[in-house]
Parts: sequence; structure tokens; C-alpha cells
Amino acid sequence: MNTIGILGATGAIGSRTLKLLQGKYKLRASYLRNERQSTEDCEYMRVDVSKEEDLRKFMDGLSAVINCAGASYLNGERVSKIAGELKIPYIDPSGETFLEDKLEELKKDNIFVLSSGYFPGLTGVLMRNTCEGFDEPLSISGYSVSEEIPSQSAIEDFILTNLSGFGVTGSYYEDGQIKRDDTPVVEIIQNMPYQLTNYLSVEAEHIAREFNLKKANWYNASFGEEIIGKLQQAIIEFRQGSDRYKETIKEVPKLFEEKLKDIEGYTYIYVEGQGTKNGMLYSSKSSVKCSCSSELSALIAASTAEFVLKNKVDPGIHYAMDLLKPEDVIARLEDLNVEYKHRESLEQIFEVGKEDSFEEYEEGVI
Repeated sequence: MNTIGILGATGAIGSRTLKLLQGKYKLRASYLRNERQSTEDCEYMRVDVSKEEDLRKFMDGLSAVINCAGASYLNGERVSKIAGELKIPYIDPSGETFLEDKLEELKKDNIFVLSSGYFPGLTGVLMRNTCEGFDEPLSISGYSVSEEIPSQSAIEDFILTNLSGFGVTGSYYEDGQIKRDDTPVVEIIQNMPYQLTNYLSVEAEHIAREFNLKKANWYNASFGEEIIGKLQQAIIEFRQGSDRYKETIKEVPKLFEEKLKDIEGYTYIYVEGQGTKNGMLYSSKSSVKCSCSSELSALIAASTAEFVLKNKVDPGIHYAMDLLKPEDVIARLEDLNVEYKHRESLEQIFEVGKEDSFEEYEEGVI
């Protein structure tokens, strides 16, 4: 039987990933501080991911390893390189594209799957599902809003992910080019107004180029001035090489607690696209709502590990959205009691190939 290793198995994402895989595979799970007792199908090991010796011992004999141990920007290179040397498929819920350059020498001999969380990851799967629903997809747009109190590790991962270049702030894709537009857009989400701004993620651009879209927008929601100010302070401190950024990060969850004290926590993803089917213009709208984003990240991480072990995947660097079948992911969303909605509607009949035969959509409006 295959054995899957989960680094950071006692964390928010790791513990949920372990739960999804239990009973299907032999598991090896790491902890750092609070000792856990091994069971018949899950071996627990104490691992300090900063120590190569610990990592090599943990990965010995694994069929695949999922790295849920904190910010991938800090440990992803170390963990993935050891996995590469041992030829163990590596799955990372984070979106650090910086790893692609670091793994250049190892990618020809091992499987590396990045962006295997909820964003990036599930967001890309939903964009792919939208585009594949048309004969000819034309445009796509979407956003993700998370009203949860994040852990310190999640905040650190968010900051470092943005530093590592997973997207371009104030930008969108149009006709093969990346263009600037930082004009805020106000959208009513769950009966609350949110200010959204363009943030062209790597996976949105990837989808746009793969499907030859005319336009692609991804939007980020503002956290509010006080939280943004604290995040910017942490970024400056990190860039200056100061460890003070860790202390600054500790202050952020308290700000979220104050902001969300009267709000029931949730994560919401929305993806909309336009395209043609049978010579007619259609729009497609999909949404996912969940009380905990870690559930969504765990689903993609676990599904990716299962896919890699069940299918022939060529060595190289992959994104989860390029491997997973959208229909399989959507079916599992429903099993997790996640609210998934999808609707298609006919916009109008027009002659394919004549762009001026249907109304242009308004720029900046989702």
C-alpha cells in the first residue's frame, strides 16, 4: 500500500488533509511540539522542518509528501529539494512560483505539484471548469473573499506568497497583454459591500493564455486600512531582514478578531465567464461557500496526492488545476457539505466570428 506523508499534520490544513486520506492509504504525519500517538494506519513522527536530517528520516519510503508545515516560502525549497533527490512526488498547498526556478535541476526526474490549496488551487479548478463548459471561452473573472480569523502561519504565508510573485497587483489580462487598472470595484457579497481591486494571479493568466481568452480579471478584497497597514509594516520589516516582522504578524489576528466580532466566518469564491456554445453567447456563474477555507485547501491537497498516485503523471512542475478533473473536485465539494452553486444563461444569439454582433461588457464590472 502507498504511504503518504503529511508535514504539519497537526495544523489547520494538515489535520484536515490527514482526515480526508485516512482509511485510503497508510499515512505518516509530522508534529513539532505536542506528541501524538501512532495508530495502525498512521505513524506520527516529530519533525523540525528546518533540519535536513529530520526531513530525510520522515520522507524515507514515502510514496508522496504533502507540505503543510507553515509558510512554503520559508521551507518549501528545502523540503521540495529533498523530495526531488529521493524521487518522492511533492505536493504544496501554497502558490509559491519562486519554487519553479529553484527546482529547475530536479524537475526532469520528479513530480512537483504547486498551488494545491484553495487559492491558488480550487480557484484555478473553477476557472478551468468554466472555460471547458464553452465551445469557445471568451472571458473570465472572479474573486475570493475570506471572513475568517487567520492563524499566524496563514498570515505569514499570505505575506510571503505575495512577495514571491504569485500575481500582479492592479493588473488584468486582455488580448495577450497584461494591462494596468487599479480602479476599485464595489461588489455586494453575502449582503455586505466589498471593495475589490484587480490582482492578476499566475493561475488566472495561465488559464487566459491556455484558452486564448480575450480578457481575464481576478480581484482581491481589501482587508481594511488598519490591517493592510500592519501587513505592509511586516513586509517592510521582512525585506529589511528584521525578525521584527514575526512580532508584527502576531498583532494581525487580533485586528481580524475585532473586525469579525459580529460576523459569522466564511470563505466565498465566485467565478464568472462568457463564451459561445452552438453559435450562441452564454454566461456561466459558479460560487463556493464554506465556513472554513482550510477545508477547501485540504480537499485540493488530498485530491492531488490521490491523483498523482493513481495516474501516470510526467515528471516536472505542475499546478493542481492542470491535473485535477473539475467534475471530480465539485463532486467532493458536495460530500464535504460545502455550498456549491452553478448557473448558465443564454446572453444572445450571434454570428460566430463577428465580435461586434454582441454588446461589449463594461470594463471593471464583474
